[in-house]
Amino acid sequence: VVHGADGLDEITLTNHTHVSELRDGNVRNLTIHPEQLGFTCCTPADIKGGTPEESAAIIIAALEGETGPKRDIVLLNAAAAIMVAGKSDSMQSALGLARQSIDTGVAYQKLKALCQVSNS
Repeated sequence: VVHGADGLDEITLTNHTHVSELRDGNVRNLTIHPEQLGFTCCTPADIKGGTPEESAAIIIAALEGETGPKRDIVLLNAAAAIMVAGKSDSMQSALGLARQSIDTGVAYQKLKALCQVSNS
């Protein structure tokens, strides 16, 4: 479970994020600071979404290679999902996998395939 200090219900770039991890029956609480993972803190306006259409455009831009805080927050949260899925045991390694997925176009191709299936 993650909670950004800025109120976001995801890992944030504007401040630190509180994490409670359940593993092997034990809960471990920790704090993620963007700087510790090689990211720069930003303002809420830098990562603000909008309408569903605007948010979709932001995601597509990030998956097509646009850089900046919006891509960075996608990377952080994708890395957390990779860890939850058991595909990595560290955020640094998971970040590498997330970057690779975006940089090779695999993530965008998966999104397009999901859109096709959901529109069928």
